[in-house]
Amino acid sequence: MSAVLETYFQHVVVDKLNETIAKQFEEMREDLQVLKQLKSDYTSLRTELDTLKQRFLESGNEINEMLTKTSKKAVATKKPAAKKTTTKKLTVKKKTTKK
Repeated sequence: MSAVLETYFQHVVVDKLNETIAKQFEEMREDLQVLKQLKSDYTSLRTELDTLKQRFLESGNEINEMLTKTSKKAVATKKPAAKKTTTKKLTVKKKTTKK
């Protein structure tokens, strides 16, 4: 009788455990692949962000250089404005004549 139970146990219970464990490992492997893909995506995004940051800094430097050059040219070509002369208006007092 124990031989029958041992065979049953081996075929039914152990096989069922192996199947369940194999399924769990497969799910874990799939989850691991998803995590690897996420890590790869994160790395790509991080690299792209660093590249964009560098390009932004370079563009800012170029803009600053252009502004500096234009402001130097503007200062060099700026002519002093002619001063407006203001004249003081003389007030004329009217004499009133009495009749």
